[in-house]
This record gives sequence, C-alpha cells and structure tokens, in this order.
Amino acid sequence: MRTVTVELGPRSYPVIIGVGALDAAAGEIPPVPGAERVAIVSDSNVDPAWGDTAARALAPLGSTGEVLRFVVAAGETSKDLAVAGSLLGDLAAARVRRSDVLVALGGGMVGDLAGFVASVYQRGMPFVQVATSLLAQVDAAIGGKTAVNLAAGKNLVGTFYQPRAVIADTTVLSTLPRREYTSGLAEVAKYGFAFDPAFLGLVESSLPAIGAGDPAVLEEVVARSVAIKASVVAADELDLADRRIMLNYGHTLAHALEALGNYEQWLHGEAVSVGMVFAAALARESGLLPPGDAERHRSTLSALGLPVTAAFDPAEIETAWSIDKKYRGGVRWVLLNGIGCPVVTTRVGSREVAAAMSAVLA
Repeated sequence: MRTVTVELGPRSYPVIIGVGALDAAAGEIPPVPGAERVAIVSDSNVDPAWGDTAARALAPLGSTGEVLRFVVAAGETSKDLAVAGSLLGDLAAARVRRSDVLVALGGGMVGDLAGFVASVYQRGMPFVQVATSLLAQVDAAIGGKTAVNLAAGKNLVGTFYQPRAVIADTTVLSTLPRREYTSGLAEVAKYGFAFDPAFLGLVESSLPAIGAGDPAVLEEVVARSVAIKASVVAADELDLADRRIMLNYGHTLAHALEALGNYEQWLHGEAVSVGMVFAAALARESGLLPPGDAERHRSTLSALGLPVTAAFDPAEIETAWSIDKKYRGGVRWVLLNGIGCPVVTTRVGSREVAAAMSAVLA
C-alpha cells in the first residue's frame, strides 16, 4: 500500500491506496476522539458487495464497535436535497452524535452526498471516504468538495468539508461494472493532459494493463493521480484562485451534458471525455494548442474506451453552462497551452465555440 498526504495544515489527511487498504483501514485512519459509533452511507449496488466487509473493518473506529448502515438508491439522481434531507432525518432518528464517524462507502455520488450530510449534520461530524469506484479514488473523494445537484445544474448546493482520511482499496475495483471502470479513466487521462505529460505517457504506454486492471499498474495510476490532485488542493483548497479550477478541465461541457441528460444518460467520466475533446478543439481554434495535441486527446480517450462525440443541441448546451459555478461575467474556460500547461481564460469567441462544438457533435 501507499499513502499520499493531502497537506492542509491542521486539516491534513492521508489517502491510503492499494490492495488491502480497506481491511487495514482502522489502523491507518487517524483516531477520532469521542467516537462511539460508525454510520456508513452506501448505495444499493455497493452495500451488498462491500457493506459487510466495510462494517467489519471500520467498527473499531467507534468505542462501542456498533455500525449503522444507511443505503440510498444507486445513481446520480440520489444526489439531491430530498435524499440528503432523508439521510439527515435517519441519522437523527438513530441518535447519531456529532462525535461519531460517518463513512461514505461508494463512488462519487455517495461521497458527495454523504460528505454534504456530514458537513451539515449537527454543524459537522467526522467523515471518512471509502472510495469504491476508480473515479472516486482518483478524483471525487479527494479535496473536500461535497455537493448535491439541482434540476438547474450539477453540484449547485454544497460545502467544502475535508475528510479525516480516504481509503482507496484497488481490490474493490474488480467488482465495478466495465462502464463504470472506463468512466474513471477519463479523470486519470485528465491529470495527464492538464498537469503531467510524463504521466500521460505512462497511461498511453500501459493501455493493455490498465484495461485488464493489473493491480501494480492500478496502484501506480491511482497514487500518481491522487498526488497530482493533492498538490492542487493544497495550493487552492477553497477554489478561490485560478489553480483548483484547472481540475475542471473538460468539465464545462461535461456538466452541461449531464444536466441535459437528467443525470441518467451520461456517466460523469464519459461526459468529461467528450468535454476534454471539446476543450482541446477550443484551444486549437483559439491558437493555444497544436492540432496534433488536440488529436491526441481524441485518440487516447478512444483507446481507453471512452466516448469522444455526443449528440446535443448547441443552444441548450450554452444555456446549461451559463449557470456553471465557474461563470463570472462569462464562462471561464480551462484550456491547454500545450500538454500539461493549463490556462484559464474568458477570451473565447463564439466562432471558436461553434467550431469546437462541431468537432464533438455526433
């Protein structure tokens, strides 16, 4: 196993990565003084597969050894205020205390939802992420962003609330549906394209091993992805500068696609893949990215099994991204001035946007 620390002063925490990380979790997670019980929030897909294992492994985090389990319906549609309100009511009915530990056992949806609930229940309770999807292990579980969706857009209600620890046991990825696993590879590729050309080269040279879920390669891929995100979060925890926004490379179009698909048509990574191809085309049209680098997006993401085109109404897309959280007097675009060189700009013309949309329209 490996440990990557998210360096945030008194809010720093470990990310424990590798085969067996869940079984070893109780000994790796920093002690939570006063915790009596553990409350695990999971979904209807993950709880049957890993709920018992997680309950046994995490029971020692509470002094009584008692574990409560709360299960929501699988899927992005559970990430809303109604489900959050129901969970808060369940915690209160079970007399969960502020000093107890809430655990998110699942992918990005569960992590966002449970993290939001933990951040507001009795004004905040200790929280641990046990990430069971590749996307959550490399991205969603790291950095303390919690959120639920509104009909108007993705992640419009949320908080910044750091976990006490993140457990990224690569063993659990073996039970992921193929589509979910492939979706997570989009965020892996994002780190290479936007931050680390050498890492991108590693991904491209390891395609068969990544596709097969080779344990050693997976541990390397997850650890390097986490290290990149941890460094960005440490530099801009609250997303106030133009550093953390760079993690949203490809996400402007992606979030619009997800909203227009009612959070059911697209998995997050699938939408991000199309969004990165769009952003690369936009950078090319804006004179920032060489054509070869733009084409590299398409070829690499296709080789990972991800979509690179989508069917959508351009006018509906522009309406959807106008309420994006990055919008400040105009869309703030995260583009590349070469592989590994992200920039943030509002200086993008309608002609360039139209041309980039044409590049990804199915």
